[in-house]
Amino acid sequence: MNAESLKKEFVPKYLANGEQKFYHFLLAYAINKLVFIESGSYNGTSPEIELLDYYDQFIILYRREGEEVYLNLAKLFRKSAHRIYRIMLKKQMTLPNTKFLDLV
Repeated sequence: MNAESLKKEFVPKYLANGEQKFYHFLLAYAINKLVFIESGSYNGTSPEIELLDYYDQFIILYRREGEEVYLNLAKLFRKSAHRIYRIMLKKQMTLPNTKFLDLV
């Protein structure tokens, strides 16, 4: 996704729902993908990697435009990516990755 489509998709949801509800939305989004992965019907990018990519893109947007909302979104994407990674490690759906925190 490019930066403009990310802004149109996620910023209004974040502003309308608030931080906690948006975080729970991200977790539900990723857990739905985990269900599809377990059933074997999902062939896309792993959800924790996808969320981490969104984190990178929102950090870039924050550095370019300087709006605080992009930084807050980036933090939520990273937080949810780490949470999904830990869930996947417990279910043995992924191998340890140095991009993520293992000892929490």
